Amino acid sequence: MENNSEPQIKLRKYQNTLVVVGMGVIAFGIWSVIKTVMLTAFNKDEMAELSAQGTAVEVVFWVMLGIMLAIDLWLRLYVGLAAIQEGRGKKRKAYITWIFLMAFFSALGVVVGLAAIPSTTALGTTVVTVIVEITSCVLLVEMALAAIKVKRLSRRLEEQEG
Repeated sequence: MENNSEPQIKLRKYQNTLVVVGMGVIAFGIWSVIKTVMLTAFNKDEMAELSAQGTAVEVVFWVMLGIMLAIDLWLRLYVGLAAIQEGRGKKRKAYITWIFLMAFFSALGVVVGLAAIPSTTALGTTVVTVIVEITSCVLLVEMALAAIKVKRLSRRLEEQEG
């Protein structure tokens, strides 16, 4: 039989994990925006080709890139902040679904990145991107597991008290 304090210790451990990985997801969101803007802005060959197509095409490109980056950052902020709040004791619900969706796309990014390695000219950038995506995927899986365990342990402790 488990000691009554053991589930509370486990709960606190998983809540701390949620706070830490929540901050990590937010940091990865900020890094993603910075990296994408830098890679895009400093890729002179592609930017020259884009400029040659006309100002309207360039504006559409930057607007679409901005929208995609804003959505990605917003989603990472939402999930990260929700995990932090849950880790601090506030009950959250819908963010777990978003964690799994983000983990799926992160894993897809790893597969695409690995497939691109043989054909890329920017090998260093591609390898670093794949490593960051793998880290992001592991972080999201860790977050999902911790969130599920927090929910189960919280329910179990409530049943014992009530």
